[in-house]
Amino acid sequence: MSGRELSARATPVAAIDVFLALRMQLGVQLGREVPRQGALILLAQMALETGRFKSCMNYNLGGIKASKKWAGDFQHFTTMEVLPMALAAKYLEDVPPDSTVEVIKTVDGVSTVRFSGRHPVNRFVAFESMNSAMEHHVGFLLGRYRSAVECAMAGNPQAFVSELYRLKYFTGDRASYEKSVASLAREYEREFAPDAPPVAPERPEARPVTVAAMVTPPDEIRPAIPPPGPAPLSPLPAPPVVPIVVAMVTKKEPRPWMVRLLLWLLARFTRA
Repeated sequence: MSGRELSARATPVAAIDVFLALRMQLGVQLGREVPRQGALILLAQMALETGRFKSCMNYNLGGIKASKKWAGDFQHFTTMEVLPMALAAKYLEDVPPDSTVEVIKTVDGVSTVRFSGRHPVNRFVAFESMNSAMEHHVGFLLGRYRSAVECAMAGNPQAFVSELYRLKYFTGDRASYEKSVASLAREYEREFAPDAPPVAPERPEARPVTVAAMVTPPDEIRPAIPPPGPAPLSPLPAPPVVPIVVAMVTKKEPRPWMVRLLLWLLARFTRA
């Protein structure tokens, strides 16, 4: 099922937003950490293709054409191509309906040609969001142009542009393209805040060791501590105090000796 043709509309985006989305998507699809310089080189090339992202159309982030095999959404908008004069002449001879081909200038056998209308040369991929556009863009680069991406990841903008040119990503002057990419990468390097430094693991705090701790026997020879027993029972309440009355036998006080003597004499004479 083929995609829809969307009306060409400008979708300008901030370079820093593109950079963050680009770096995240590269990490996902490459499966490794993405160096800052490598992402900046790719960003610079995208900025060159989109007029610093101010002329971005339907989130096409790299001036990517929609080939006959493209099944997604597409759009048409006017574009300029730098072509050998012989190839420019061929396009001039075969202009499809609803399209226009104009040679703007020719210098040293190289022509600058404007394509407009609904010509196959100015048929571009289109998206409705930057996230879906970035996912496609990174996947597109990692397909046919993966060797160029690896040059960028190595921090080499010259090798990156050379690979793009060899693989026919662009048709313009290679030296001029290379200079622009390197310049934009340096500009964004200065503009964007540097990456946060890696956080070193905290060293454990040194604690003083007491003599008691040093002579503490290891666990295997330390006497086992019995598990705690059941909680002690609460003391029973004291029984009520019952007063005990003890009958005391009181001894009679001894009588005086005179009284005892009289009683003895009385008893003696009474028996007699």
